[in-house]
Amino acid sequence: MSQVYCTAPFNGLTIREDGHVRTCCTGEVSLGNLNSQTIEDIQHSSTLRQIRESMLNNNAHENCEFCVYQEQTSGLASLREHYLKFYPKYDTFRLKNIDVRWNNTCNLSCMYCTPEFSSTWAEKLNTSNYSPVKNYQDDLLSFILTHVDDIDEITLVGGEPMLMKQNYELIAKLPDSSRVSIITNLSYDLARLPCTPNLLKRPKENTVWNISCENVDQQFEYVRTGGQWQQMETNLKFLVQHWPDQVVINMVYSMFSAFDIVETVERFYQIGIKKFNFQTYYGPSAVDVFAMPTAVQSLAGQQLDTVIKTHYKNIHPEDHDFYPLANLNLIKTKLAQAQGDACSRKEFYEQIAWYDQWSTLKFKDHWPHVIDLVELHLE
Repeated sequence: MSQVYCTAPFNGLTIREDGHVRTCCTGEVSLGNLNSQTIEDIQHSSTLRQIRESMLNNNAHENCEFCVYQEQTSGLASLREHYLKFYPKYDTFRLKNIDVRWNNTCNLSCMYCTPEFSSTWAEKLNTSNYSPVKNYQDDLLSFILTHVDDIDEITLVGGEPMLMKQNYELIAKLPDSSRVSIITNLSYDLARLPCTPNLLKRPKENTVWNISCENVDQQFEYVRTGGQWQQMETNLKFLVQHWPDQVVINMVYSMFSAFDIVETVERFYQIGIKKFNFQTYYGPSAVDVFAMPTAVQSLAGQQLDTVIKTHYKNIHPEDHDFYPLANLNLIKTKLAQAQGDACSRKEFYEQIAWYDQWSTLKFKDHWPHVIDLVELHLE
């Protein structure tokens, strides 16, 4: 099998929050933009045709650079491999897999996020370029519903997807055989959402909840500004009650989470969650563990080792794949290989001061152990 061939350009589409359409969520090339083109025009665009021709001729295309790079450098399974496993055949066009992000509507302003993905950040920063109102949404919804019986897999992303009425209609009309992956901040009253009764009617194994959360208690409320931990915990227990094996915690790995990670994972165990995905932090280097001095990175690595031991201690070896610590070993490898100039103490405190202005809580009150590390190891 060619190292570049993929069926994503034949079987899927990703609709970004800004209207750009791509072959998949890692596609590097925009096929067009719904603010100025119809989805039907984009579906038949010359750009998409060129990408498909490259796939059929086993030629690399710039659209696919991310998957090729990931496979060559990390050894991790890429989205390309997912498509080849679940969608080995291709048609001229069948919408089997769709990743849809209607807009940037979101009720939180998480410390990792930007106005591009959060309407709350856009409002706080007075950025008018990222309006959640899109004039193409009705036509796009109609297009997806026309193809709804073909959809095998749909990923709902935001902003916050569970606050978007278009997703309520999609969930109501998707076939039971369709797999639904929801990437959510879980910061609403889940039991009372209009779409929850329809989700509860679906086969449990065909809904996966990917929860963006890497802290608990007031640390959570600082990082996920606008969220309430009590509501989050209530919702997590609701999910465990109804989808006990379908809940994954997506944890952004940064100075906000690296030195509390053992206790945080243990809290999620107590709630009943055992699946985790560790995500590399993309943001200011001042709170990036990979930009810290070697001594700090070494201590962070020890925390990860403890997480691994704690996680697998009571899990039968045959169940390790079912209860993953996805990407944790990649994080460890990156820590071991991290090089370059460490951020300064001044840069760290300046970044924290910027974060503190958006929260009624203060970093130093909830991460005193991180402050101690900064004072000891940063110059």
